[in-house]
Amino acid sequence: MKEFKKRNKIAKISNNLTYRFIEPVYIFLIVNLILISGCSPIKKNESVNICSSTKFPCLTSNEYVLLKTNRGKIKLELFGKLAPITVGNFVDFVENGSYNNTIFSRVIKKPYPFIIKVGDNSLKENKNKFIDTKTGKIRYIPLEIKLKTKNLPTYGKEIYASSQINNIELKHKRSYLSMARSKTTNSANSQFYILLKSLPELDGRFAVFGKVISGMNIVDLIEEEDFIIEAKRVDY
Repeated sequence: MKEFKKRNKIAKISNNLTYRFIEPVYIFLIVNLILISGCSPIKKNESVNICSSTKFPCLTSNEYVLLKTNRGKIKLELFGKLAPITVGNFVDFVENGSYNNTIFSRVIKKPYPFIIKVGDNSLKENKNKFIDTKTGKIRYIPLEIKLKTKNLPTYGKEIYASSQINNIELKHKRSYLSMARSKTTNSANSQFYILLKSLPELDGRFAVFGKVISGMNIVDLIEEEDFIIEAKRVDY
C-alpha cells in the first residue's frame, strides 16, 4: 500500500512537471497563431487598390502628357503606380483643359537653377479652371509619398526620419515634377513645379509624381510669363 501511494505521488509530481513544461509551449503556439492570423488583414490592406477606395481621381498606370508651350514641346511621364492620386488629379485637370493657356508664374534660376512653377489656381477670364467638375469646388489632395519598404504610399504626413527619406521611391531630382502646396500638408491642388536641379532638401515634404522625358532643353528656356498653350494626354 505504501509502495502504491509512493508511486501515485511520483506520478502526480511527474504529471504536474510535464504540464508546467508543456503549458508554455502551447501558449507560445497559440500566441504565434494569433499573431500570424492578425498579420493577414494587414497584408491584405497593403495590397488594396487605392483607386477603388478613394473619392479622388486616381490612376495606377504610367501616363504621358505633352505640354505645348510658347517655347516648344515638353513631354512628361507620370508614375501612377507610385503616386496614383497625384497622377489621377493631374491627368483629370489635363483632360478638362485646365492647364491650357496658363502661365509659368514662378521661375527661379538665380543664384542657381532651382524650379519653374505653373498651374496657378487663380481666376482666369472670370472662371476658376482648377476645380472638381463633380463637386464644383476646389479639390485638395493629400500629400502622397511612396516608400520602397511599403506596398502603399504614405498619405497626409511629411517624412523626416533619414532612414525613411533614404527609402523614398521618387525624389527631387533635376527634370522631375512635384506638387506645390501651402503650409497645410494636404493642400495640393493644381500647381506643380519642374526641378532645374536636384533638391534633396525637399524629399519627404512634397509629392514627386513624374519627370520630363523629352524637352528639358525647353524647360531650361522658360521664363516667367511664358505659358502652356495646350496640355494633352498622349501615348508613349
